[in-house]
Amino acid sequence: MQGQTSESRGINRGVWVLVAVVCGLAVGGALWALHPATTGEVPSSEEGPESSQYLGHVAGVLSVVVLALLGALIVVYLRTYRDTRSAFSFGLVVFLVALTAQAAASSPFIIEAFGEGWSGLGAFYLVATAFEAIALAVFLYLSLE
Repeated sequence: MQGQTSESRGINRGVWVLVAVVCGLAVGGALWALHPATTGEVPSSEEGPESSQYLGHVAGVLSVVVLALLGALIVVYLRTYRDTRSAFSFGLVVFLVALTAQAAASSPFIIEAFGEGWSGLGAFYLVATAFEAIALAVFLYLSLE
């Protein structure tokens, strides 16, 4: 039915945010597990939580969470545009597609795929990606109202 919110259909907004985050974590974790540097190798004692390789992998997983949240937001605003034909909703979709392209291009997994390596990524990239994921989760939660 048109006009019903997700809560009136029995689905909590927080559940949708959690589903997007879990999907991102699952895909990101799978990419981490399939990464050539982690398959078949036993991590050395230097590869603890403070190593740049480890931080790069964690940032890679978080970047996939960001992509999942952006994908969910695109779906929400495409549905809003379909229902309202609002120019603002269309503008949000264009903006979210651009953010998705930027997030995909700066993902450590994509950077690694093009042979650049994890070395330039450190704690600051990880923190920035974590803040981005938190902000997008809040945005998705509020958008589902």
